[in-house]
Amino acid sequence: MKREDASNMEPLPVQPISRDVLREKYLKPGEADAEALFARVARALASVEAEEQRAAWEARFLANLRAGAIGAGRIMSAAGTELEATLINCFVQPVGDCIQGQDAGGYAGIYEALREAAETMRRGGGVGYDFSRIRPRGAQVRTTASTASGPCSYIDVFDRSCATVESAGARRGAQMGVLRIDHPTCWTSSRPSARRGAGTTSTCRWR
Repeated sequence: MKREDASNMEPLPVQPISRDVLREKYLKPGEADAEALFARVARALASVEAEEQRAAWEARFLANLRAGAIGAGRIMSAAGTELEATLINCFVQPVGDCIQGQDAGGYAGIYEALREAAETMRRGGGVGYDFSRIRPRGAQVRTTASTASGPCSYIDVFDRSCATVESAGARRGAQMGVLRIDHPTCWTSSRPSARRGAGTTSTCRWR
């Protein structure tokens, strides 16, 4: 089968939804179109180069953007602005099996992880968590002579925090939580069900 030369293909027409997303999430005050966005991002990316090389690198970045190269969402939204925002889309936040401080393995306690995640989301980053270190519901907690509430109850806490934190750069908070398949919670709970959280997040609950 003969492969078609991409350089000879007609560009796809811009869809109305593409213009809406561009305007709502990426254009900043004073920017009217994608060309202005490309110029801002290219200038910001080139700014870390040696001064005598910046103009050349800015031209290269601008040419790449015009040719179809697109940076991650945080780069396109925040590069070259005064926002106190991250240029990295995704982060992984460890969650340990304790409330505060660090657990025996050196992982941040649940509420310390929550605090750090809230700061990451405030600056526009999305956060992923592995809740597998949290002991299952009903497990004994010797230090307080109580029983553990399990990871699901804390997943809800992280969900509510995400819905509350205002994210930089017109981005809704984004999170992902996982549990190892060998965690007891996966076997003692019913199948996951999707839920919309106050119009801002979708979560998966083990109920």
